[in-house]
Amino acid sequence: MPEGFLSLGRVGLELAGFLAFFAIFGALGFYFFVLRRTPGLSPSAGGPFGTVFAAAESRAARMGLVGSVLFLLLYAINLANNRDHLPFFEALAKGGARAVTPLVCGVVLLLAFALSRLPGAWIVGALAGLVLALRDVVTGRWAAMVNPLHELAAALWIGSLFVLLAAGLPAILRSSVPADRRGPLVADLVARFSNLALGAAGLLGVTGVITAWRHLQYAAALWTTPYGWAFDAKMLCVLIVAGLGGWNWRRLRPRLTSEGAVAALQLSAARELVFAGAVLVITAMLVSLPVPKLPAP
Repeated sequence: MPEGFLSLGRVGLELAGFLAFFAIFGALGFYFFVLRRTPGLSPSAGGPFGTVFAAAESRAARMGLVGSVLFLLLYAINLANNRDHLPFFEALAKGGARAVTPLVCGVVLLLAFALSRLPGAWIVGALAGLVLALRDVVTGRWAAMVNPLHELAAALWIGSLFVLLAAGLPAILRSSVPADRRGPLVADLVARFSNLALGAAGLLGVTGVITAWRHLQYAAALWTTPYGWAFDAKMLCVLIVAGLGGWNWRRLRPRLTSEGAVAALQLSAARELVFAGAVLVITAMLVSLPVPKLPAP
């Protein structure tokens, strides 16, 4: 590939893959680390609070289902376009466990989200997602674990934020929960998400530094190569996302006592998602660009 060459088709496929990953792990992260940990919300909760839980769970499952369908579609496209130009099933057989594992995980995730109301469905989906994210552990390719962990951390942070805005908050604001209880309930939900976001952001930072260290062979590549320019743009957007997240956590979250404060939080979090979307687009470009090489002596 010529230096600086960028394939729009490959960028589109990479971006679609990120979106599928974020939808899957955003739904799982929201359900296990946010929804189920919020006081007063549980599958057995009665009255309007039980309705809120059911509505949020159902919306999160639908988002995970869309992500699973997209993941399987992209898997089929990538396997059909194998380097050896083999038919689909021959390429699947030749790939062995490395090719079969993502397919099995994708199918299990699809079924788990589709049947999310059944007992244990979410747990089965979480196990399939864990195997999908950490599948390189069984191969012994520890160096290859950095990128999947980086994507997992980003998906748990930004994906869960999207599900929180699109599933969790609407389930509360459109429910029959008394108006004076909606703000505190949203505050509890956001507090649980904040704990998840802080942990995911820490893992994202560590894996991001390792990835940058491996790909940027020399400092001047930051301002002399297309890869470096894209990396700089990504870091700028990441800082904006982190700044908006910090603002929401320190300034807006303590004020969640009314629906007006919830609306302000929704607007600020939506801005955070816009810049996170820019990060995804730039990242899709980054993985499609050739990494800088050390200049010849």
